[in-house]
Amino acid sequence: MREQPPPEQTASPRWRDLVSRTAASRGYPTKIERALTDPAQYSHTERVPQLAQLLDGALKFPDGIAAEQLSGLMDLAFRVVLKVGAGSTYRGYEEFLEYALRLIQVLQARGAPTTQLLLSAARFQACLANGDPVRRSLIEQAVEAAQDTPDRVIARLHLARFHIDISDYAGAHRHVAECRAAIGAGHDGPLGLDLETTTGITHYYIDPKTARRHFDAAVNLGHRFGTHPAASQPMATALHYLGRLAADRGEYQLALEYLVQGEQRSDDYLTGHGFYHQRLAEILTDHGPAGEARYHLWRAEETFARVGQVSTGLTLLQGSWARWYLRQGDFARAERNLTSAIEVSRRESAPRVELILQAELLRLRLRQRTLGGALRVLARAGMLYLSGESSSRRRHVLQQARTIAAMASRFLRPRPIPPDQPPVTCPCGADHTTPHNLRPNPTAMLREDGADHKT
Repeated sequence: MREQPPPEQTASPRWRDLVSRTAASRGYPTKIERALTDPAQYSHTERVPQLAQLLDGALKFPDGIAAEQLSGLMDLAFRVVLKVGAGSTYRGYEEFLEYALRLIQVLQARGAPTTQLLLSAARFQACLANGDPVRRSLIEQAVEAAQDTPDRVIARLHLARFHIDISDYAGAHRHVAECRAAIGAGHDGPLGLDLETTTGITHYYIDPKTARRHFDAAVNLGHRFGTHPAASQPMATALHYLGRLAADRGEYQLALEYLVQGEQRSDDYLTGHGFYHQRLAEILTDHGPAGEARYHLWRAEETFARVGQVSTGLTLLQGSWARWYLRQGDFARAERNLTSAIEVSRRESAPRVELILQAELLRLRLRQRTLGGALRVLARAGMLYLSGESSSRRRHVLQQARTIAAMASRFLRPRPIPPDQPPVTCPCGADHTTPHNLRPNPTAMLREDGADHKT
């Protein structure tokens, strides 16, 4: 009789796959536990692919992993990507987010808290597309998933800031009012600080004086709560906007000091660091040493690249670079930057971003003394303002129009520094002569990253 082969040789491919999956399922809980026990080993840019693999593994074998571990793993993954970054060469952002969202669904099915994870996912999505429906949906899901009032208020304040980003100020005011009603007598707590800051942002483009009162109130509350984790970033944001308001008033050195103070209290998310360097560079380009401005432009670009930012931050940065090139008299390079950035802002339906870029383009056309080009820019800017940025509240229309007109006038003709005041210098304390091994063509980076990350 013919001898039968051993059982393992007659096993079907399906059976072998099952055996393989079972063995793998035993390994992932151990790997995830090790990651959570020693998170520092994964807190490096080059370890992001391994974190993505852990998310994928947890997704394949979720039943063998406790809800607390799944939550801890995703929190670690989001913190590393958003605070450390995956680097400009990483191309797995969308896949990474897909794994995380599917694991959030697993946690929701188990009844576990998911609001903070959904907000982290929304922050992640903002790097890819700031004003798209996916980000909005994630924040709305976070509101719905909230299991207590503090989480619900935090999520709704995120929703208010999303509405500000898409120039829906009426929607932002509505969410802020609901948060104020929900907090009630607790408005002087850490949540009240976030509320004051967000309220100030809703008024920034309409009524700067009212905005400043809310930012001052936020900073006063921030001093009361010191290093409370819920207070640091809202206070940092308030200081950031106080710096922008100071720059609008022509107090440029004070503006820089506000921005630096805000950075010192920030939550270390890379996108925020990028905007910090960009704002410093804008002031220094017009009123400070060109070398210091260039240093912060490079730092902004480097920071946005680390977090995979291809949305609003990188688009606005091209306008800042154009301003710097204009100061050097390089009109052609300034125009290339602005043309590419305006195209991206239109694709992303970001009217305020395009309006800012059109203002930079108007400054360029005036320097070029091309009246026809300047008039075309003004016509486009007027359309953008009326269709996307103009307040829907009648009593705010004229007030906002005056505010925007004043901002535009100061932008096109910045206030000179009085002769009795010392020149503006950057107070950040960095060595502004440090060389940077970065790509010298930010416009090319905008096109390349946009092509890689957008559908």
